[in-house]
Amino acid sequence: MKAREQIRKSRAPMSFRSNSQDSKDRPSRERRLRDLADRKEELQLEREVVASKLEKLDYEIIQTRAEYGTLHNETAPILNLPIEILCRMFEAAHNASFAEGIPNNPLIEVTISHICRGWRSIALSLPLLWSRFRHDASELPERIPVDRLVAYLERSGSRLLDLHFAFAKSVLSEGSLALFNSMLESTIPHVARWRRFSLFSDEDVPVLAFCDKLKHLEAPNLEHFTMCPGLEEPESLIFDGLSLSVFLGGAPKLFHLRLDPTCPSKYLPPFSNVTVLRLEDESLDLGVWNFGSYSTFLEILALPSLSSLSIVGEQFRKPDSPHSSKITMNNLKHLRYGGDSDLIDHFLPFLFAPLLETLILSNIELPLPPTPFPKFMRPFSKLHSLELIDCVDTDIRFFTSFAALTPHVTNLTIVDGSSSNNIFQDMVEKLNEEGTTLWPNVKILTGILFHEDSLNHYISFAKMFKNPELIICTGASFASDWRSMDPEGYELLQSICILEQMPAGKRLVSWPPGVDVPAEDGFFTIEY
Repeated sequence: MKAREQIRKSRAPMSFRSNSQDSKDRPSRERRLRDLADRKEELQLEREVVASKLEKLDYEIIQTRAEYGTLHNETAPILNLPIEILCRMFEAAHNASFAEGIPNNPLIEVTISHICRGWRSIALSLPLLWSRFRHDASELPERIPVDRLVAYLERSGSRLLDLHFAFAKSVLSEGSLALFNSMLESTIPHVARWRRFSLFSDEDVPVLAFCDKLKHLEAPNLEHFTMCPGLEEPESLIFDGLSLSVFLGGAPKLFHLRLDPTCPSKYLPPFSNVTVLRLEDESLDLGVWNFGSYSTFLEILALPSLSSLSIVGEQFRKPDSPHSSKITMNNLKHLRYGGDSDLIDHFLPFLFAPLLETLILSNIELPLPPTPFPKFMRPFSKLHSLELIDCVDTDIRFFTSFAALTPHVTNLTIVDGSSSNNIFQDMVEKLNEEGTTLWPNVKILTGILFHEDSLNHYISFAKMFKNPELIICTGASFASDWRSMDPEGYELLQSICILEQMPAGKRLVSWPPGVDVPAEDGFFTIEY
């Protein structure tokens, strides 16, 4: 007890001294905190001043670099060319970027406008660079470039426009459909400047309402019109006749028209001046679409200006009964047909086309001529190019009769993609049987044969022609295989003809020849 009391008494003075000391130290600590706060504020002010100085210094560096670049560029010959020459260079580069139809990304006009201040000023004031706009959702799925389109429409000035839209909702966000529709609508005030207009979409994109925007418009400069919306309700879209649905105000220059079977009743423009017509269902979902009646088909064939016709898929109904009527197409020069083995029996064997120059048949059963031959049938005396792509010959008589109608063929192309249907082999066998040459004037044979014995077929073909100037074009891979697997046969083929290899990436898209039409991939595109 005494011990605890003694301890208590001894502690009391110490506690008193501690509290007293704390009260004396408090003002000094407060001053210390204020000093630190003031110092922090001073440092912050100094940092802002330094940041401002750094920003100013960065600007001066950029400005000095620009001034240095200007002085340096004064000695660069290309930057001292007259503006007119630079504009021609930009124009040539721009045209070259569209040589294959689909330009590379980044776009050449964007690249040019980011080279330097001088080039940017010239590029932005050159309407030609901004008169072609393409949007393909499969290539640029991340956004809908409405702002880019607006810029192009503004920078293109009064120049005629080439507009291409390909849209697929599946690769974009939910709100992209509204943006896409607003993009289409933004082009309508410029319809007087449309030169080419193409719209592709899939069944997920309801663009049918767009036809209402086009109904009463006048398109005085429209030359190319493509409408392939890929809609899902073909039953409501069947039409009979060529009644106009869009551009009721007129489209006097329209000569190239491409439609798929999902849109015609809503998007039929004036046909009066159409010379190139493409009616194509690339999906080849046979039996789903019904493009129209046989009478409508005949009405299309009778278009007075039609010189190039492409038909793909089951797009028209067959006639109710067989016929032997003459089908006259006096101006037809280029015909390609594929994906429908029924209607062609009622069309090609009765066709009278004295100016026909090229004929492409793809994915069909080759039709037999009527027996006996109608009296009105005449050989296609001007036909020089014939292409048979993945076709099937159900009767060997086709070659004899068809060759009689095409005696002047100089360019023959045969593509056999199936080992079970080898029309090239059938043709060679027929020639061997008769000992004659069906197409004696052939100068160039372009062949892609996916068969183990393809080399022997080429040898037999070349032997029958007995023409050392005959040119046989094949894919590079085939020639390489022949050289390694059958060097003797390869040398024999080289000794009896001129063997050439098609360049890698070559495509059969130059249709129709000699006509300025958009180079669009499609059903007939073949890459070697």
